[in-house]
Order: sequence, then structure tokens, then C-alpha cells
Amino acid sequence: MWDLQKHAYAGYTAGTLIVARIVWGLFATGYANFHRFPPNPVWAFKYLFKILKGTARHYIGHNPVGSMAIYMMLALGIVVVGSGCIVFNNGWGLIDSETSVVIHHYATWTWLGVVVIHVSGVIFESIIHHDNLVWAMITGCKRVCRIEDRPRKNNPTTH
Repeated sequence: MWDLQKHAYAGYTAGTLIVARIVWGLFATGYANFHRFPPNPVWAFKYLFKILKGTARHYIGHNPVGSMAIYMMLALGIVVVGSGCIVFNNGWGLIDSETSVVIHHYATWTWLGVVVIHVSGVIFESIIHHDNLVWAMITGCKRVCRIEDRPRKNNPTTH
């Protein structure tokens, strides 16, 4: 049986990582900054259909589906950690214990589902674009293929 204290420590660790990622997303430079990948469900659906058709462009940073996954994982993580704190502290007088347990339970499984879908998407996209996205997440560096988002001014072959 899972020890309650270990469970609580896992929650504190998850909460610390979530806060660290939010701070990093607000103050980091480059592709980790939230301004570089705003949440846009319309772009995400369009990108999803394009990737399934094989016509999606390759992103150096987060693609629209990946950005939505990041925001969903952060939001669900906050709900999971917050509801876990409420459950662990018998509701803090904010909510009855049974409701907080139900919220914690379903938010946790939803969070896990989003993580699994995100990891599956990372693997799928790594194969499609011939780029090791897992390594890029670990190191912060990504192999740049011959990607032309727009024509260069001094390159006559792109006119």
C-alpha cells in the first residue's frame, strides 16, 4: 500500500516542479518562454490535422498541439496538487472531504492521460520529423533541419 507520507512528498515535489516550470516559462529566454508558444486551440486542431495528413510544418520550439499539452499539464497539475493539499488537510474548511477526494482522483487520472498523450505525440513527432525531441527537452538544444519559414532576402533561390 502506498504510504500517505510518501504520497504527500510526491505531491510537494510535483508542486515544486510545476511552480519552477511556471517561473521558468515567465522569465526564461528562447523557446521555453510562454510568449513563444501561446495557447491556441484553433491552431492546435489545424496542426493536428496537418500532422495526420503529413503536411505539418516543423517547429523549432513547441508546436501548437504541444503548447496546448503544456498548458493543460500545468493547469491539471495545479488542480491535482491543490486538491491533494486539501485532501491531506481534511478540506481546510473549504470543501467537504469526499468532494475533494473525487476532484483529486479524476484530475490525477486526467493529468496522467494528458502526459501519456503528450509523450506519445513527442515520440510520433520525433519519428515524423526525424528529430530527437526527448533529447531536445533534456538538453534544450534541437537539431535544426533545413527549415525555411520564410524566404531569405539575399538568397535568389527562394524568390
